[in-house]
Formats: sequence, structure tokens, C-alpha cells
Amino acid sequence: MKNYEKPVIITNDEIAEGVYAASGDCYTFTAEIKQKPEIGRGDYRIQVNGKHDAADNHHSSERTVQITFNMNVKYKNSLAQTVIGDGTSMLTLTYVDGVNGSYHNNGHENIGLGDLFVEADPGLAITGVSCTYCNHTCTYAGH
Repeated sequence: MKNYEKPVIITNDEIAEGVYAASGDCYTFTAEIKQKPEIGRGDYRIQVNGKHDAADNHHSSERTVQITFNMNVKYKNSLAQTVIGDGTSMLTLTYVDGVNGSYHNNGHENIGLGDLFVEADPGLAITGVSCTYCNHTCTYAGH
């Protein structure tokens, strides 16, 4: 048997992008800054993905994702049906079946929720992402 080695956490305050992953009730979400503002475009583009890993194999036709940042952001666009928190450091996005390209999840399935577009000052970083609601139902006929 191997000896236990305590994990070491290394921080770098100069890094303001990368993948942030966190789990919720039955989802594990990732959010990654894919593009920073450039000449002619003033927004950050963030890819949001989820893995539905329902222990009871439930279906999900609606999910709510909470993303927090190190500064206030101005919401520009996403595939979410509703967004709460524009102008703050925390956005709450609700995705519903068949609305804006969002879709149904089976019990064990990956989901690409697409790009989230926000405007913010230089140095934006994602500090958290989680699923705060999964409706545990399916609105599709036959499921």
C-alpha cells in the first residue's frame, strides 16, 4: 500500500483564464474563457458545458447554472432562456428544452450549453460554476 501524500495547491494571481469545473446536485459543469476582447470586439466568450450524471438515471428538461466572476460583468448573450445578475459578479442562467437551442438531458449525458458573451474589464476570471437546479423531469413525449 502506498503512503498518503497530502495534495498541494498552487496559485498564480496573474492567470485570468482557464477551465473552472465544479459539481452540483447531479451535474458537473465547466466554464472556460475561450476568447478575450480584441480590436473590434469588446466581449469575453465563455464556453459552458455540463455532464449530467444522475445516480437515479432521471431525465432533465431544465437546468439552472450559476457562474461567478472576479468582477462585475455586463451580460451580452447566451443560449439561456433567462438570465439574472446583469451588472454583478454572478450570473444565473436557466436553460429550458427547445428554447434558444437548449436541449433535454438523459440520465448520463454531456451537454454543450454554448457560448456565454459578457463584457468586463481586463483580467476577468471565472471563480465558480455550479448547477443550482435540475428539474428531474422530461417534457418530451415518450420519455
